[in-house]
Amino acid sequence: MHPSVSDGSPMTTPRRVRAIVVASAAVLALSGCIILPPPIVQPQPLPQPTTQQPQPQPTQTAEPTETVDPSQFVQPDEPIADSDPTPEDVGAYYAGESPITSAGYSPDAATDVILQPTRGTPLVQSQAGLPDTIDGDEYLPDVAPSLTGDLMQSTVGRLDMTDDEGGQYTCSGTVINGETQDIVITAAHCVFSDDTRSEMASITFTPAYDDGAAPFGVWQAEDWWYPQQYITANDRWLDGQDDNGWMGFDFAFMRMAPNEQGQEIEDVVGGQGVSFQAETNGIVFAGYPGDPAPFDAEVQRYCSDSTITYGVGGDPNLGVDCIMGSGASGSGWVSNVDPATGAGLIVAVYSNGAGSDGYGPPLGVTAYNGLVQLQSGG
Repeated sequence: MHPSVSDGSPMTTPRRVRAIVVASAAVLALSGCIILPPPIVQPQPLPQPTTQQPQPQPTQTAEPTETVDPSQFVQPDEPIADSDPTPEDVGAYYAGESPITSAGYSPDAATDVILQPTRGTPLVQSQAGLPDTIDGDEYLPDVAPSLTGDLMQSTVGRLDMTDDEGGQYTCSGTVINGETQDIVITAAHCVFSDDTRSEMASITFTPAYDDGAAPFGVWQAEDWWYPQQYITANDRWLDGQDDNGWMGFDFAFMRMAPNEQGQEIEDVVGGQGVSFQAETNGIVFAGYPGDPAPFDAEVQRYCSDSTITYGVGGDPNLGVDCIMGSGASGSGWVSNVDPATGAGLIVAVYSNGAGSDGYGPPLGVTAYNGLVQLQSGG
């Protein structure tokens, strides 16, 4: 559903399908979300091709390292430039430099806030916490997902969305350590449908989903937040203007309703940490890609990359080497991963990709303010 990068290469995004025709799968191969055809009685015609390019579709609570009054928004000051004077050593991005890309786009401004994971300690290291792999077909280490198991496995899950016209999609998301213990982070285009230009009608989340199994149950999203910057820039793109500014703000937070036992999701599966500092020491991310083969959106797979870029194609995204197709959108990009516990800090989410490249917007002050707003019921 989303545009091409500035150099013209295609990008992935979620798209809606109106007919259950095998050939439609090829059209959706680079979609950011995998689309599940809804049950229909009468076959419906495929949508007519357009001249536009495809877009990306579809315990104990630890305290933040910074003491931040949750009733006060962090002010969007200039991006932090003095936290790490040697960004090459620590993986900081646009530290000491302007974050404006060659195409003139700006990302979310960094702010000095870190939320620690519910258990385990992120490792400060110069590379990703797992061996680099870009094929996207690897499974996470064989640790049974549980409160005492791997935090990446238990907190990552599959999103199933339905728009107000009955279109069905899947994305990925991650439970984070939030004040209300019910927060899942994902991509904005996973909660806002480009096809209908409206919010999804229904979203469910299944942590540690595995080929039909739901070891921690299925959770219903009851509220969500996404940036206005994403909607404004995305509308310009959908109206035919060459505007990739949405890429820097393709993130969202959701609040999940308690389960039938009255438990909050974080109490059941744990919560991953989050950094809003625009820094990273390599990235590991897991999700549910749906294509190309062998992807089927049925099992968790992961990529790991120690070399992260910024501003690829002039767009305000971090970039990794990873081949993941539709359904991976919204996967949390976890830095400083401790392979023994799976604990780390989410610094971005998977937004879109092209070929063997994956792109994700860094999280900063807009993301933090949105999280505070959602948790306060605003």
